[in-house]
Amino acid sequence: MDLWRILRREALRNMQPLLLLAVLAAALNLALLTSLNDALLALDDPEGLQRLLIVFLLSAFLWRIAQGWMMNAASKRMQAALATLRVDLLRRAVAADLPDAMAVGSSRLAQVAGGELQMLAQAVPTLVISFQSVAAILLCLLYLSTLSGAAVLIVLCFLVVGGILIGRSVIRLELMSETIHEAEGALSERSDHILQTLRECKLNRRRAANALADATSCAEALRKERHRFGAEYSHYFTISELTYYAALAGIIFLLPAVTNTDIATVILAGHAAAFIAYPVITIVASYPSYISAETAARSYLAVEAELKAAPQAIAPGRGSGMEDPFSTIALEGATFRHAGRDGTGSFTVGPVDMTVERGSVVFITGHNGAGKSTLIHMLLGLYPIQRGSLSVDGVTVGPDGLAAHRDRFAVVFSDSHVTRQLYGATTLDDGFAEELLDLLEMSDKVAIDGRAFTTVDLSQGQKKRLALIAALLERKPVLVLDEWAADQSPYFRRKFYREIIPWMKARGITVVAVTHDDAYFDAADVQLQVDRGGIRQLIATVPAGGIPAPDLLPVSS
Repeated sequence: MDLWRILRREALRNMQPLLLLAVLAAALNLALLTSLNDALLALDDPEGLQRLLIVFLLSAFLWRIAQGWMMNAASKRMQAALATLRVDLLRRAVAADLPDAMAVGSSRLAQVAGGELQMLAQAVPTLVISFQSVAAILLCLLYLSTLSGAAVLIVLCFLVVGGILIGRSVIRLELMSETIHEAEGALSERSDHILQTLRECKLNRRRAANALADATSCAEALRKERHRFGAEYSHYFTISELTYYAALAGIIFLLPAVTNTDIATVILAGHAAAFIAYPVITIVASYPSYISAETAARSYLAVEAELKAAPQAIAPGRGSGMEDPFSTIALEGATFRHAGRDGTGSFTVGPVDMTVERGSVVFITGHNGAGKSTLIHMLLGLYPIQRGSLSVDGVTVGPDGLAAHRDRFAVVFSDSHVTRQLYGATTLDDGFAEELLDLLEMSDKVAIDGRAFTTVDLSQGQKKRLALIAALLERKPVLVLDEWAADQSPYFRRKFYREIIPWMKARGITVVAVTHDDAYFDAADVQLQVDRGGIRQLIATVPAGGIPAPDLLPVSS
């Protein structure tokens, strides 16, 4: 069972105190039963009744304390385990090869680390109570055996028959739970699509109608599956109750018929069997929570397996990579193949040979889908080189050297997510941040407060400027930009190529940029054209100074 695999790993370490509390609570529950049964035999003894009342009240008080301690301990352990599981999942995602992490997807990772782990948190206290209920049932049966061995056999027979019927229902419930989980995922996907494309839906009624019809179909399928689950759970609960009633009826009707048992023993045995009702109902009622937790645990373990990486603590790395003494970074006969859905290669980049010299400006050009982004991922060490090599100053970068190699780069991807927090920045108190805000013409819109931007609620082009500022604040020797200027105005695009790139080069920053801006290809020292997964180095044919672009007044992008 996947749930128990996770709990054994995290929450159930050193569980003896918790289990002892559960057994103690069950024993106190039995003390309540025995004090009541003894009271039935002492109705004509007022002093005896008083003593038994004191025993009953004391047992109830101690049971409440043991129950409270048990639940608090279970909650504390589970919340600590959840925190560890969440952080471990993030560490696995960071440690995993990028293709594996991208195959899992950020939305699925967020779902597993959020809502599905929360299901575990909600289910574990219920499961602890269920364990206590099982202990209470066993102790009640033990007590029942002191009254009549035949009564125990009768109860066990009915429990076995009922257990078989309940087990068959449980299998159906588990299968239905899996189907419900898939249906919920499908509805969530459709709902997210509609919410992310509200503007497009408002502008195209056919699109909106089809999207809503698809979401409605998914919602209807989910409704039907949940209804089937509810009906099956009602059947499951009914069988459980009937099993209990049948066991009680067996003591009352069968016990006197098959044994020479006096009426008092029958009454006490029936009362003991009745006392089993509450723990039985508790176990039965907890099963939906267990199913949800089992499904969540299975999903968590599946994501772990797909990430193919153990959780690793991340060292801070270099404070600033500018002192890194490297001279060249090269790909030599390097190849990376994207795996298709059927496991075969769907697109290959390579074999490629390229060298980036320190302090140079390298433009990577080519049509969409040619392999430019894949090429820079190979250069960064984010995609594993399947053939050929990645080297620095002629020394091959092996698996153990990848983390140090990646530390040389600051990157702004085409789909970079801009956050307020400047996690990667080094020092911020030397005026460099203010210089960058001025250079990128953002000082009138954003400031830096502590180690964070005051806002990122800006246009797409302005967000890209903040991403560039954040990357430069990391003070790495190599800056990689993936179509950074695509979201900028004509004025700021010209400023980027004619002022900002020379400014970076003058400070010793190596720039590798993916770009389509052919009017400014002359701003590069080297232009590499990517075509169908291969590359060739081009000699710029544009005139010195580039194709003239009109002088534009500064405008907001």
